Amino acid sequence: MSLKQQAKPFLFGAAVGAIALITTGFSMGWVVTSGSARATAALMSERAVKDQLVPICVHQFRFEADSASKLAKLRDLGEWQREGFVKAEGWATMPGSNSPAAGVARECAARISEIAS
Repeated sequence: MSLKQQAKPFLFGAAVGAIALITTGFSMGWVVTSGSARATAALMSERAVKDQLVPICVHQFRFEADSASKLAKLRDLGEWQREGFVKAEGWATMPGSNSPAAGVARECAARISEIAS
């Protein structure tokens, strides 16, 4: 048997093994593309920011002079209107900022509406 004939099964096996390894790596999450890594990182950072800012928003609501009546108004609104109400009241605007923090008002409205009267 020549060297060329002996190498064929080895090279074929190596190629099949490499394809199997790459397929397994991507499907099991061992290997990720840079695009999916960036998307995951952006999602995680957005979630971390919300986790820090939403309690501040709820805190600002709680220290309103007429928070009970505003809670009733918030609950009377449809879910899609609550985010705008929270923004208009200024609760989603963080101290030292001039505009509401992105994505905070919706989560803040949901948490405020869950508060027991």
